[in-house]
Amino acid sequence: MKKNQEKIPGHKRRRLQYWQDVIRQDENAWQGIRDHLSVQEQLLRGTAQITAPDGTVADRQASCSRNLVQEMIETEVDSNIPQPKVTALYQEDEDLARIIEDMLRNELDRLPMEVINDLQERVTPTHGADFLWVDWDQTICTHTTIGDAAVREIHPRQLIPQAGVYDIDEMEHFCLKIPRTWQFIQRRYGVDVRDETEEDESIRSEVDGSVPEGIVTEYLVFYRNERGGIGRIAWVRDTLLEDLEDCQARRRKICEGCGAEGDGMRCIHCGGTRFRDEVQEYEELYEDLVLFDGTVLSAWEEEPDESGLPVPDETAEAEILGVLGEESLPGGMPPVVLGRPPKQRPRRIPCYTPGMYPIIMRRNVSMAGQLLGGSDADAIAGEQNEMSKIATKLSSKVMSGGSFTTKPADLKYEFSDQDGRTLTVKSPQQLDMIRTYNTQVDISADLRYRAEIYEEARNIIGITDSFQGRRDATATSGKAKQFSAAQAAGRLESKRIMKNDLYQRLFERLFKWKLAYADEPRPIVTYNAQGKREYKTFNRWDFLRLDADGKPYWNDCFLFSCDTSAPLAANREAMWQEMRAQRAEGAFGDPTALDSLILYWSMMEQLHYPMAGTIKAELQRQKQAREEQAAEQAQTAAGMAQDLSGMADQPLSWAAAAGDSAAEGGAVV
Repeated sequence: MKKNQEKIPGHKRRRLQYWQDVIRQDENAWQGIRDHLSVQEQLLRGTAQITAPDGTVADRQASCSRNLVQEMIETEVDSNIPQPKVTALYQEDEDLARIIEDMLRNELDRLPMEVINDLQERVTPTHGADFLWVDWDQTICTHTTIGDAAVREIHPRQLIPQAGVYDIDEMEHFCLKIPRTWQFIQRRYGVDVRDETEEDESIRSEVDGSVPEGIVTEYLVFYRNERGGIGRIAWVRDTLLEDLEDCQARRRKICEGCGAEGDGMRCIHCGGTRFRDEVQEYEELYEDLVLFDGTVLSAWEEEPDESGLPVPDETAEAEILGVLGEESLPGGMPPVVLGRPPKQRPRRIPCYTPGMYPIIMRRNVSMAGQLLGGSDADAIAGEQNEMSKIATKLSSKVMSGGSFTTKPADLKYEFSDQDGRTLTVKSPQQLDMIRTYNTQVDISADLRYRAEIYEEARNIIGITDSFQGRRDATATSGKAKQFSAAQAAGRLESKRIMKNDLYQRLFERLFKWKLAYADEPRPIVTYNAQGKREYKTFNRWDFLRLDADGKPYWNDCFLFSCDTSAPLAANREAMWQEMRAQRAEGAFGDPTALDSLILYWSMMEQLHYPMAGTIKAELQRQKQAREEQAAEQAQTAAGMAQDLSGMADQPLSWAAAAGDSAAEGGAVV
């Protein structure tokens, strides 16, 4: 027995054996689907095999063929990333919904979603489905934060689902087979598996058949525990790596020597290095907390006993009813002792647990009675086979055809491509015998049949010339081309709905993972209505609420969906044209007014129009200069008015003085 197996306790070894048997049964039931995944992969990459009507592979192979599967799947590629839309169920949570939206947009920018989407756009229509794994990685750290969400693609060949269940969320368990390096296993689990070898090479690649050193196959099983939570167990061959009854619960490291909480490396109290994992059911507050609605949550609460009654504080003095002596009470009764005040402890907040599987499935189109959706490769596999046969036939006809020249037997002359040579013949009859014959076969019927096969494949998928961006003779105007493309998009709409379903499930998990594990406030950046960049924070404590009994709970009552206007918003050139049209129509106000121009260029800056920020800054400078000039003019006008008022008062005073002098000494000349 290996040294890693010797370290596994007996009950842990029995649990490992149990799960290995369960996954082995599911893998045997799934093997037929896995084998067919290889056939679909060959169709995408291009295959030279020709299949007979009974399904057997013919002896001959296609010398050349047009890859219809790859062409159709590449036509359907959609590089747009759906944007989040969060709806609050209660009016007072509208601001929180906007914060969640901004946080999710920032997460889409941080995560490699463009690369993942590019891969899924090809895997999903080929195999009928693809998967995302949303995990919380505690090793993603910054100077101010610990841990963050991580997303990676899971290929259908890496999944072993529960047999007979066709929805991931309804399964009691499923398994992931992931190729890992032994160094990663040692960093993650602290187990040395460098002596192990890779158990399944096919989960890594269908093309690369090599067996590199240092790669092992990790079996990772997620299951529902007795309380409905999510459990996880992992192993490499017969080496147990991890066994968590509730893998989404918060955990803390407890020193086995003194029982203090530590970092899992060395205890600061006793210096011990042996720690055990303990599920953390609640968090403790040590200072008052102001909730998002303004309610102040005290950091202290009464400590109850098992019956729910408060526990008295034995160190406090007892409260006594009555301030008079015994002689003042009726019958000489002593003062009444009420008891000691209840004991206080830090307020306990229940830890939030997502309770959702971290695996999300994206189907191509829904199919009843199977886990994976309908495959486009399977849908046009017959047309691809016919295309291979007709291409082989065309190649044979063209390559076997040619031309030959006849001449008399006694004519000694070698025909070549040289011009201007002299040929001597004995008679006109001998000249008539010199002729060139063309043996090229008519292939027009074969070309028409190949075109028909191509049209059949396009019609099955629902692709038109306008959708491909090709010349469409049936659409004679711009509106007609738009309508034709819209009709093609309508046939493909179900695939977009399945893509949106994946992302709205992703948005919900990203939010709940942050709500459960993001201890520190996370910075987010957004834009206000004026197009100015704003900096906010996502703080999970903003989602803490108090029920009618004063007990704290976490508010996760939000609806997640995809913003249908995101494709237009992602097309910057179209948005630039839309903004120009809106400005010309006066949507921003008077097109010549500075305020309208500043608002317009703020929106263009948000849409990343070149030099928009510089133009907006110059307009703001002009506006400020005009305001300062207007203020100076107003101040000058006020001063002039004051001076004129003083000048107007002086003649009146002089006239009054002159009137007095005239009264005293006569008329004034």
